[in-house]
Amino acid sequence: MQAWHDLPEAKDLKHGEMVHGRAGDEDVLVVNHSGELRAFINRCGHMNAPLDLGTFKSGVLKCPQHHAVFDARTGEVRGQPILSMPGMDKLPPEFLEAMAGMAPVFARTECRPLTPLPVESANGNVRVFI
Repeated sequence: MQAWHDLPEAKDLKHGEMVHGRAGDEDVLVVNHSGELRAFINRCGHMNAPLDLGTFKSGVLKCPQHHAVFDARTGEVRGQPILSMPGMDKLPPEFLEAMAGMAPVFARTECRPLTPLPVESANGNVRVFI
């Protein structure tokens, strides 16, 4: 059943900051972008990595795993995942061989936009509807 959930972790969130907390059974990410609070499920739209381990800068969220980039206001995908990184050639050959078999799976995995959740702030409390 959907309901409003208080997120005390987000009550003192300043511009440019993000925080995660529990809302019912879900891990939720709240960002403060230019004084506006936005909330999303705390999972990347590519392979479900926790977004709170990534970065939030200049209005974009960047996933820590494959660096997919999302608009922090709308949740839209602004940059596709990067499946290879500088320095990968220095990894052990057996690791690279194992990962080579996974590359086609990663490449086919669609990067979905994040769905914004209703969020409100009143009387010093922040709550999310989920």
